[in-house]
Amino acid sequence: MNKNSKQCQGFTLLELTLVLAILAGSGFFLLIKLPLHLQSQSLSLTSAQLLTELRDTRQAALAENTWYQIKFYYELNCYRIMRQGVLVKQIDLGEGVVFGNRPPDLIFNAVGTPSVGLTILLQNTAGEQKKVIIAPVSGRIREE
Repeated sequence: MNKNSKQCQGFTLLELTLVLAILAGSGFFLLIKLPLHLQSQSLSLTSAQLLTELRDTRQAALAENTWYQIKFYYELNCYRIMRQGVLVKQIDLGEGVVFGNRPPDLIFNAVGTPSVGLTILLQNTAGEQKKVIIAPVSGRIREE
C-alpha cells in the first residue's frame, strides 16, 4: 500500500464556512419573507371561505324555501349562519384576519334575494385587503 493513498478526503474549513454562510443567508431571507406570505395566504383563504359560505347559504335558502341569516361579529372576528333564527354554524376568520368594516346582518329570503346589498371588507395585519360584495337586487356575490 502506498502512503499517499491514505490522505484524508474531507472538506476544507473554507468550504464549510461558505456552505454555512449560504445556509444562514437563506434562513434569514425565509424568516423575513415567510410571515408576509403566510398572512397573504390566510387572507385569501378566509375570503374564499366567506364567499363559499355566502353562496351556499343563498342556495340553501332557495332550495329549502326558507330564510337564512348571517350575523357578523366584528369584535369576535367570526360570523354565524342561522336558519330561521336557529344557529347552523359559526365560522371564525383566519389567523391575523379581521373585518375592516362593520357589516350589517344579512338575510337571504326564500327566493334567494338578500335583505341588503353590502360590502364586507377583510384585512390582515400587513394591511392587505379583500372585498366580498353582495349586490342588493340580484344577490350576486363576488370578490374584489
